[in-house]
Amino acid sequence: MCGTWCKLSCRQKVLAILKNEITWGTFVILACAISLIIIWAANQPVVWQKYKDPVHEKELMSIIGGIFAIPATLMSLTQIIQHFAHKTDKASQKRIMRILCMVPVYSATAWLSLLFFESAIYMEFVQSCYEAYVLYCFLLLLTKYLGGHRGVEEAIANKEYIKLPFPFGYCWKPIATTKWVWYFKIGILQYSWITPICSGIAAVLNLANVYNNGQWNFKSGYPYITIIINMSQILALYVLITFYINMKAELKPFQPMAKFIAVKLLVFFIFWQSVLMSGLATIGVLRNTKCDPTTNTYCNGSTTGFTVEQEKILLANILICVEMYFFAIAHHWIFSWKPYANGKYAELMKSRQPQIIYSKDNDSRDGVMIRF
Repeated sequence: MCGTWCKLSCRQKVLAILKNEITWGTFVILACAISLIIIWAANQPVVWQKYKDPVHEKELMSIIGGIFAIPATLMSLTQIIQHFAHKTDKASQKRIMRILCMVPVYSATAWLSLLFFESAIYMEFVQSCYEAYVLYCFLLLLTKYLGGHRGVEEAIANKEYIKLPFPFGYCWKPIATTKWVWYFKIGILQYSWITPICSGIAAVLNLANVYNNGQWNFKSGYPYITIIINMSQILALYVLITFYINMKAELKPFQPMAKFIAVKLLVFFIFWQSVLMSGLATIGVLRNTKCDPTTNTYCNGSTTGFTVEQEKILLANILICVEMYFFAIAHHWIFSWKPYANGKYAELMKSRQPQIIYSKDNDSRDGVMIRF
């Protein structure tokens, strides 16, 4: 009862493991880590506090970030290539490939923020725009699984009322009508528009030196932008959860729970992580680091190694680089190409083909309808 794996020879098993991007990605990270340890051991142990300055610590953080960011990016690109090579349902797989691009985008932007502090605010702009786009792509993916726009309408029409999550679910049970398809779309799309606009405004305010990234001073732009994005994000998450709990039975063959959790963590966890860093700076956990100019020539006569903002950039982006490696591993199973290659998903999508054809016919008739 061990399936196909037990039928493979030892040679085939070894080749399968070596071809697995998780195996060689982990090997690269371990090899780099061991190399750093050997270099450190060969050059007598140092007093690390002596090197607490913008030169040594930034270089060390950048090296560690690159060690995780580069393998994570290559692992995700391998997964994307596998979807290209085993494309049996173009509509859904192109959405999956766009979601998988989240790891390379975040890895590259976080690493660049470590290498160039001044670019951090603009890298956050890129991240915000892409995470909003990923959330929209995920809704499109779930919609494709249900047979497109008309498929979602039919699924809703078969329900008596719409289940709402806490807290509104206890006091309101709205009647299920096809209008809810548009409510779901608008609820997600508002985040896809508000986030890039707010991030663009933040970049402009930063150029005008009135943004003060990470500082909860209501005379600057940061608190207002953060609150607006936060409220938009909460609404989008609430709508996505509502969509999921109402379509859970119809989506069950596609194992949506793991996909939902992965996207939720990737999109929303990163944002809250940056807010947490700002909170730690506000309460004084993150603070200006000391640099002794009498023992460290890299201090350049200053007693400040890093400002609070620089510490925040270092900590937030090194965490993102490390986290992207684990997200790349999770995506190997959650957004795997194998259910498409073995025809499992192709058969499921084919069984809903009448809904998709019906949707296309109606889309061609209704020119203003959003195509899914």
